Amino acid sequence: MAGSTRDGGSDDGESMKISNIKVVKDEKIYVAVTKRDLESKSSLVWAIQNTGGREFCIVYVHQPVHISIPGARFHEHKLRRYRKKKKRALNNLDKYLHICRQMQVSAETIYIEMDSIEEGILQLISQHGIKKLVMGAAADRHYSMKMRDLQSKKAIYIRREAPDTCHIWFPCNGYLIFTREARRREILYLEGTSSSYLSQSKITKGTERVPSSSMAKDDVGNQVALIEAERAKRETLFEASKREEAEKSATDAIKRAKDSENRYLNELKRRKETEKALKEAKEQLEKMRSESESRIAESSMVIRELQGDHCVLMEVLRRLGDEREELKIKLSKLSKLRSKREGEEVSPSRDPELPQYFLCPITQDVMEDPQVAADGFTYEGEAIRCWLDSGHETSPMTNKRLIHTSLVPNLSLRSAIQEWLQDSSSWIIEPDPLFVKDLIKRGLNSLIVLSLAVFELGMLYTQMRYEICVQGELLQRSTVKGIVQMISDSRAKKFIMGAAAYKHYSTKMEKLRSRKAILVSQYASAACHTQFICKGHPIHTREA
Repeated sequence: MAGSTRDGGSDDGESMKISNIKVVKDEKIYVAVTKRDLESKSSLVWAIQNTGGREFCIVYVHQPVHISIPGARFHEHKLRRYRKKKKRALNNLDKYLHICRQMQVSAETIYIEMDSIEEGILQLISQHGIKKLVMGAAADRHYSMKMRDLQSKKAIYIRREAPDTCHIWFPCNGYLIFTREARRREILYLEGTSSSYLSQSKITKGTERVPSSSMAKDDVGNQVALIEAERAKRETLFEASKREEAEKSATDAIKRAKDSENRYLNELKRRKETEKALKEAKEQLEKMRSESESRIAESSMVIRELQGDHCVLMEVLRRLGDEREELKIKLSKLSKLRSKREGEEVSPSRDPELPQYFLCPITQDVMEDPQVAADGFTYEGEAIRCWLDSGHETSPMTNKRLIHTSLVPNLSLRSAIQEWLQDSSSWIIEPDPLFVKDLIKRGLNSLIVLSLAVFELGMLYTQMRYEICVQGELLQRSTVKGIVQMISDSRAKKFIMGAAAYKHYSTKMEKLRSRKAILVSQYASAACHTQFICKGHPIHTREA
C-alpha cells in the first residue's frame, strides 16, 4: 500500500510539473532603460531581435527631487528642475516607443518615481509579475571584448535580489554578457511538498495509517489555492496600476486645464489691452479729424478772402491799364507840343513814337529778347516760354495748334529796338499842368500813387529817367525817391509794387530781392500799407 501510494503520488506530481513548466513564448518582455538620452537603445534593439517576444514594455524608474521636510513646499528652482527632468524622461520614453514602431513591434511604457532605481525595478517585478526582463550589464561606453561579467552595481543588485521566477538577460552594446535563468516556484514548491510528504509517510508508516489519496488531494487543493491567490494578487496589482495611471491621467488633465485657463486669462488680458489701445487710437483719429476739419474750414475762409482780394486786385490792374493807355496818349501829345514849342523839326527816322511791332503781343511791353515762334509772330522770350511751360500748345495770336515749340531769336528786331531806345533815351517829358490836374482828379488818394507807380513800371522799360512836373515842383530823377515822395505828398494808404524781376521768382521766395523794393519798404511813409508781388504771387506785405 505504501508503494502504491508513492507511485500514485509520483504520477500526480509529474502531471503537475508538465502543466506548470510549460513556457509561453508570447509573454511580454520588459526592458529597463536609463535616464540618459537613448543610452539603452542597444539593449532594446537586442531584446527585439533576440528574445522572440511580440509585446514589449519599456520600464523607467525616475529619482525625484529629495524633500528633507515632509509636507514642505518645493522651492521654485527645484520645482523647475524637477519638471524639466521629468519632461526629458517622458520625451526619452517617446523616442524608445518610436524605435519599437519602426521595428514593427507593439510596446508600452511604465514610469514610476522612487528614490532608489534598484528598489523600483524590484517593486515593478513584484507588482506586474514580470517573467522576462532585459537590463543593461553596463554602460555601452564600458564595453570591451573581454567583458564576461556584470559591471553595473544596479545590474549586480537586481541579479542577486530579483525573484527566481524572473528570467533576466544582461546585454551590453548589443552583445549578451550574462543570463540568469528563471526557476518556477510551483516546481520548487511541489518538490518540497513531495519530499516532505515522503519523509512524513516514512515516519508514520508503522504508527498511523492515513489515506494517501486524501493527502494528495489536500496538496493539490493547496496548490490550486496558491495559484488562485497569486492570480488574484496579480489582478489586484494590475488594477492598482490602472488606478495609478487613471490618477496620473486625471492629474495631467487638471494640469492641462489649469494651463488652458492661464492661457485664456492671458489672452483675455491681451484682448483688453488691444481694445484699450484701439479705443485710444480711435479717439486720436477723431481728434485729428476734428483738427483737420477746422483747418480745412480755415483754409476755405482764407481762400475765399484771397479770391476776393484777387478780384479787387484784378479790377485795380484793369483800371491801371486803362489809365496807362490814356497816359501814353497824353504823353505823346505833350511830346509833340514840346517839339513845336522849341521849334525842332523831327524827321520820320527820328520819330520818338513807339512802333507797335516793338511791343510783345502778350505783355504789351517793349521786347528785350524777341523770339519768333512756330506761328510766325515775335514775342518776348520770357513771356512765350511761360506760355508754353504752362501747358499751352496753341498760338497766343491765332489760337491754333503750334507745329513745334522751339523758338528762334529775332536778331534784326532786337537791333532795331536797341537803336530806337538809344535815340529816345535823351528825351525829358514835362507834363502839361492841365494833364497833371486831371491825373490828380482821377487818381484820388491811393489811385494817384498806383497810377504813377504803374506808369513808372510800365513806361520806364526803356531805362529812361523821366522828370514829371507836378504843380511847378520837379521830382528827383531817382525812381525810389520819386515813389517815396509821391506816397508822402498824396498821403497814399495802399501801394503795390514788384518784389523782384520775373526771372528771379521761385516758390520758396519769401524776401524782397529788388533793391528798389527794399528801399521803398524802408523809407516809404509808415501810414501806407505796402504790398510787394512777383509774377502774380504775394511775396511780402508791410503793414501800415
